[in-house]
Amino acid sequence: MTGIRSLAGRVRIRGGQSSSVVGAGIQLTADLVLTCRHVVDDGTGPDQPGLSVDTPNDPGTGVAAEVAWSRGVGPAGDGDLAVLRCATPLPSTPASLADRGEEEFDVRIVGFPANTPASVLVLARTVGPVDPHTGWRQLDRISSATAGIDRGFSGSGVYASDGAVVGMVLARASVGQQLVAWMLPVGQWRALLPPALLPPGLLPSLVRSAPRTVPAALSFAEKMALARLLEEIPLLRNPDSRQLVIQSLPAHISRMVHLFGPLGLDMFGLIRTSLEYEDGIAALYRVLLLTEGAESRPLRAFRDLAESLGLLTGTEDNR
Repeated sequence: MTGIRSLAGRVRIRGGQSSSVVGAGIQLTADLVLTCRHVVDDGTGPDQPGLSVDTPNDPGTGVAAEVAWSRGVGPAGDGDLAVLRCATPLPSTPASLADRGEEEFDVRIVGFPANTPASVLVLARTVGPVDPHTGWRQLDRISSATAGIDRGFSGSGVYASDGAVVGMVLARASVGQQLVAWMLPVGQWRALLPPALLPPGLLPSLVRSAPRTVPAALSFAEKMALARLLEEIPLLRNPDSRQLVIQSLPAHISRMVHLFGPLGLDMFGLIRTSLEYEDGIAALYRVLLLTEGAESRPLRAFRDLAESLGLLTGTEDNR
């Protein structure tokens, strides 16, 4: 791991009466920081002052911040995310983000465990495939002789050797005598974060600026991203109205869609089936446009991603 670049985008989250460090975060833009919701919850309370963010280059200068958005992630909400909006721009460079797929490689992570005089650097390795149920990727410590990922690392960026952030530490658990940690890969962020808080241009490797005349086969991450945006559409959350949407699709598509009940499974199946037909995604979007309405923010997010993947032309709603 020689020749590693600086860890751009690394920030600390402060909170509580003493404004102590409660966790880590990743600077996305000049004024937006990604972290874990439980980091924020640990640092605030009814009788405590608000949050602030500082950077390694300006450790004594905190910038006030507030929660702009948060949500639980994982099948049972085992993980959580939050985006903080800073009152003024941070005096530092945002992180460089990269989707590295399921390649296994060494990474560096900096955390802030309690009762330590300074930050702690951990060497780890991304291992195994992305978990199909959570979208998480496992992180293993490289050696038992080095520090492991423990409390105080939530919200930390996971840095590859070129200095790019490839994920964020999301959760950890004890398995026997060992600590196991997971990161949320950058490839999953586009499906989970609101478009307004994560500009499409921020992830150039995931978002294509020009529509493709003939869309190439989508990756699992791209299909999952589309499905998760559908999960946010209120009409599709209800099983009965979900069935009505399916029945409103062209007959050659609707008869091939099989609903099983769980929202996530149904939405992934709907995307997968629609992609088997040249007009599938366009037909689905038109039905949702008529039933959900053009002002639906989740539907607009779905449209934007589908357009960036070459699945829509931008003319379906006569814009």
